[in-house]
Amino acid sequence: MLDQINGFFSIVEAMRAVDTTGVEPLPHPIATIQEVALRLRDDIASEANQREANQRSAPAVERGLFLVPKVIE
Repeated sequence: MLDQINGFFSIVEAMRAVDTTGVEPLPHPIATIQEVALRLRDDIASEANQREANQRSAPAVERGLFLVPKVIE
């Protein structure tokens, strides 16, 4: 297993050695050979607000928020 981990780190070192100055990040690997249109949907609510129904089984709720025990270490 140690050989596999060392092999992984050797690959990482080789990748870090490549000069990427001026290279723009790609949204998708195929973008190097063809134009890629990202399929993004409009950010709209598609379901009704069911907060009360979803919080009905919660042990403690206040002003629409779940209440949890305080954790201090």
